[in-house]
Amino acid sequence: MQTIWRIGLLVSLLTNTLLAEPKATEPISTDRPADPLNPPVGVFADEWYTVMLNGHKCGQMHIQMKRIKGRDTDIIQSWTKMKLSVRRESVEIGLGIDQKTRETIDGHPISYSQTQYLGKNPVTTKATFKDGQVSISQSQFGQELPTKVHDLPPGAMLDWAVYREQFKHGLKAGTRYEIGIYDPTLSPTRLLPTRVEIIGPETVDLFGRKVDAIRTQQKMHMPGTFGLGGSDLETVTWVTESGDVVRMKMTVMEIPIELLACSRAVATSDNDPAELTLNMLVKLNRSIDTRKARKVTYRIGLKPGTDEIKMPDFPETSIQKVTAKDDDSVTLVVTRPSAHSGPKATSKLSASEREDYLSASSSVNWKDAEVSKLADQAAGEERDPRQLGKKLTQFVSEHINSKNLSVGFATASEVARSREGDCSEHGILLAALGRAKGIPTRVVTGLVYADGGFGGQQQVLVGHMWSQFWIEGEWVDLDAALRQTDVDPTHITMSVSANGDAGLADMVTSTWLNLGRLKIEVIETE
Repeated sequence: MQTIWRIGLLVSLLTNTLLAEPKATEPISTDRPADPLNPPVGVFADEWYTVMLNGHKCGQMHIQMKRIKGRDTDIIQSWTKMKLSVRRESVEIGLGIDQKTRETIDGHPISYSQTQYLGKNPVTTKATFKDGQVSISQSQFGQELPTKVHDLPPGAMLDWAVYREQFKHGLKAGTRYEIGIYDPTLSPTRLLPTRVEIIGPETVDLFGRKVDAIRTQQKMHMPGTFGLGGSDLETVTWVTESGDVVRMKMTVMEIPIELLACSRAVATSDNDPAELTLNMLVKLNRSIDTRKARKVTYRIGLKPGTDEIKMPDFPETSIQKVTAKDDDSVTLVVTRPSAHSGPKATSKLSASEREDYLSASSSVNWKDAEVSKLADQAAGEERDPRQLGKKLTQFVSEHINSKNLSVGFATASEVARSREGDCSEHGILLAALGRAKGIPTRVVTGLVYADGGFGGQQQVLVGHMWSQFWIEGEWVDLDAALRQTDVDPTHITMSVSANGDAGLADMVTSTWLNLGRLKIEVIETE
């Protein structure tokens, strides 16, 4: 039920945000010029950072940039490796990322690779760029999914191109500009537009060492799902006159995050993992009887002091309707499926939508032989879609026989074999089994009611994931983690996704990034 896997998103966000800053330009050999736009052959940037979450030393980041001689043009290779350790209750979870990009000396992308360690078995994404297109492939357990080809968004910038662009603009106070960061693992078809502003000189404290630096501010826009508004991630970064990033601060889900430049010894020293469970909770004004509730009306607004944050867009589903909305709040009515009266609204999926909701991805790889075998085992001879949905939900709930918090975010392939995890593992595996039986599915991230189960907190909503099956012209909600096929009306949908993998931006709308800034009230229950 606790969706700590979203902390895995921080790994990608931190990587991309930090790489949106100029890097150190001191050459290894002092007899070569230190021109930031024409660096010497070999390693010209090698930096270590300590990662702090909630004031705890939780990890390390290492960034290296290298110029390689090429036949037609020289190549810049940027390499980033990051490791995090966090806790939810008494369980420690390790997360990580290993990313490399290659670009021409004038900033054109050549290749990209990233290995994410969000579950216990890593997922690798590779991308190549040619003739205005990007070809993306993913693999896990030695199985490679079919390559997907997308048009490369105009103005797309990888690490070195971003580096070049920012050095061109310089660090003069008052300077403002925008860059288009591109990352296939966050948003394969769209840019992450980032506005940069140079604030001015400040002194930074790095573990007791005072450093003169220049304060800069960045606002990265994360596109929302299916045209919804998305979110802005704001960071503050301090850089030296020579371009060294020495400090960075951001807040995600009310979790203060800080990166501090340091020596390798400090960065790789022992961690003190932060407990992040309580940052994932939203307090309610009253209790809800989840067994009896048929309909719940919520008013969702922003906490005081969050005027700079816009109200997120909440999708409408077969059980969730927006009944009122203004700049300050939104009113949602969530109704248990069995409590709906009158004829059901029906619609059709377009051919492209149907393809998306039936496709195999690294997270929802129903073509994996182990996943397909489980689908056949669970379905038996059942052919009726509604009954099949119920059978698959029950099967997943029983198949995952170790309900624990030790997994960050496992794919369906991993869960099929490990049989462990929490709500995200239940939701992903159920979506994969549905597709294996020919039913379009999608995964849902949102909130659900919990009372006393999280650090003794009462009357709270917690991050949650479940599944939806396309049955008879509507999306039917199914929650394998809570073993519900008639889902209770405390399920608040915040985003939906066809794949739940490469397009992480599609899973992280403004609601997730600003979760801790929301105020949710129960107006009425029936």
